[in-house]
Amino acid sequence: MQPISIDNQPISATFFDEGKWLTDFITPDALEVQKLHDVLTRNAKDLESRITALWYWVASQVKYKQFIKGRIWIDGKSSVQDDLWNSPSITARVGVGNCANKSFLLASLLRNELEPDDVHCVLGNLHNGKPGGHAWVQVTLNGRDFIMESTQPDISPLVLAAVADRYEAVHFFNDQSVYAIEGRTLMEPFTACFSTWLKDYLDWSYIEGGR
Repeated sequence: MQPISIDNQPISATFFDEGKWLTDFITPDALEVQKLHDVLTRNAKDLESRITALWYWVASQVKYKQFIKGRIWIDGKSSVQDDLWNSPSITARVGVGNCANKSFLLASLLRNELEPDDVHCVLGNLHNGKPGGHAWVQVTLNGRDFIMESTQPDISPLVLAAVADRYEAVHFFNDQSVYAIEGRTLMEPFTACFSTWLKDYLDWSYIEGGR
């Protein structure tokens, strides 16, 4: 099935019920992302070597945790997020992230190498024993689609999507666009609700016209 273009999605998974568009989590132009990209690719000789260097750093140097809990204090007021979606810059600085945070960072780094049509962060389902919601990156090289698993450094950096049948894509996005596979639903922890989307992460005030 081919993905179809859909509207950008309002997400509330940061602090103080702040709403962000889904595309805001992919930040190839952020200063920290560009500097990290330059450092990691400095000695790479070709495109595949640069892509592999970026993937390996994210997979090995950013610790994976299923859920990231964060708290922020501002002038006596605090906000807690039990499953925090950080910006790629923050994820790189703190060195820890869930599958979504790690994939946001990897996609942002790769966007400094590839055109928007050739790299997407993917939210979908991983059928690995017990199926569940997961996030990864998909890139297109020489007309073929590859999955890049951001949470494991001990596997191949580029796995042909056509044979990776454990990965079921639902939503594709980058800093410019959002796509979806019609009829597919995200499993926990990305609970489906609004238009087969993300109940736990949606900013309902946007959807219901409150802002």
